[in-house]
Amino acid sequence: MLMLNSEIIAGVSLFLLGFLFFIAGLLNSIWATIFIVDYLIMAIGIATIGVGFWTAMYERKNNLHHTKHHH
Repeated sequence: MLMLNSEIIAGVSLFLLGFLFFIAGLLNSIWATIFIVDYLIMAIGIATIGVGFWTAMYERKNNLHHTKHHH
């Protein structure tokens, strides 16, 4: 199972923020004027989630175990 890292958490929060702005645009005509920004925020959130999954897979495959040297 993949780890949950900060990129995934940040991406989910960005996506949810964009989604809430999108819902606000459906309910309010002022917010509807910036639909393109809502899509952009959601796309950045999805991209950040992708980077988070890639980072988690990379760290899992290339895990360097640090050993404690006892002197």
